[in-house]
Amino acid sequence: MMKIFIESRDELRIINLSEVLYLRASHNYTDFVYTDGRVKSELMNISFLESQIAEMTSQRNIRNPFVHVGRSLLVNTTHVEVLSMKLQKIIFKTTPPTSIPVSKFLLKNLKEQISERLAEDSYAVRNIS
Repeated sequence: MMKIFIESRDELRIINLSEVLYLRASHNYTDFVYTDGRVKSELMNISFLESQIAEMTSQRNIRNPFVHVGRSLLVNTTHVEVLSMKLQKIIFKTTPPTSIPVSKFLLKNLKEQISERLAEDSYAVRNIS
């Protein structure tokens, strides 16, 4: 379980990254979108968060579950259920299902990255139709 700590003058916020569906950049803020539907904004650059998560996973010798999708999204691939090219959406394993719109180009790149990870970690079944 990976956690990050965000400290400000007034508080210390503990964020369990396994509960985060995705991170969305919004100017100088980053929105943390959780599996239960909560959205929390932090005054923090998404690039900084991405580098911190990458460093943490590298130090622990574990795979980084977050993948950059475009300039403003970091998606936690452990929660991805469907990449729909037809609907141009990423659909997450939540109840009720949560989805975010993404361009076909970005979906194709994400699909390739996830497929590479699956090929290393498990057996991928491909439909040849």
